[in-house]
Amino acid sequence: MTRPIAAVVFDMDGLLLDTERLSRQAWLAGGRDLGVELPMTALTSIIGRRRPEVEAEFRAAMGESFAVDALYERHAAHYHALLAATPAHDLRKPGLEALLQFLDVHAVPRAIATSTLAAGAAHKLALAELTSRFPIVVTGEQVARSKPAPDIFLEAARRLDLDPTACVAFEDSDLGLEAAMAAGMHAIAVPDLKPLPTDVVARTAATLGALDEAIGWLAPRLARPVA
Repeated sequence: MTRPIAAVVFDMDGLLLDTERLSRQAWLAGGRDLGVELPMTALTSIIGRRRPEVEAEFRAAMGESFAVDALYERHAAHYHALLAATPAHDLRKPGLEALLQFLDVHAVPRAIATSTLAAGAAHKLALAELTSRFPIVVTGEQVARSKPAPDIFLEAARRLDLDPTACVAFEDSDLGLEAAMAAGMHAIAVPDLKPLPTDVVARTAATLGALDEAIGWLAPRLARPVA
C-alpha cells in the first residue's frame, strides 16, 4: 500500500445484498416451470454477467433452441416475489451495517459499482433500506464495457472525484476483482456463491469472510487513519 485509502467502492449483488442466493433459487424455479433442471455449473458461471453473456451460457448448457426468453420471464417473476418476501435486514449481507457505521463515523466517501441496471439496483437498494447510504451508484448500462473491464470502477472513481489508486473496491466475484484491479484500485475479496480462482485471490489486497472484517483492514489505511 503506497497511497492512503480515500474512498470505498462496493459491488452490490452478493456483496452488499444477499441476492445471489435468491437469484439462484429463481433460476432453478424458472427452469422447473419449463420442465428442465438447470445445471449448477451454468448458474455459477453467470454470476455477475450481463444478459447477452447469460443467454450464451444457457444456450451452451441447454442447446441453441433452449427458450431463454421464457426462462428470463419465469426467473423475473420468481425473483421479484422472493425479493418482496425478504425483510430488509435479511437482504443485507452480514457485517454490512457495522462497516457502514464505521464509514459514516470517519466520513469515508463510498460508491456502488454494479452490473445490475439502474432500475433494478434502485429497487433492491430500496427494499434493503439502503438508498440513502449510497449517494453514488454506477450501473451496468452507464458504461461501455462490463466487468472484467475496468470501466465501471473508473466511472465510480470519476464520480468520487478521486484517482482510482486512492480507492479500495470490495467484490465477491472474480470478474469484479479483475475489473477493480484493472482500474488501479486496491481490491478486497469477500466471496459469496462463486468460488474464486486462486490466481485472482493471490493478487488481491485481502480476502475477508464478512464485511465487518474490513474495519480492521481499513482503519490504519485511511487517508485519516483511525487511532
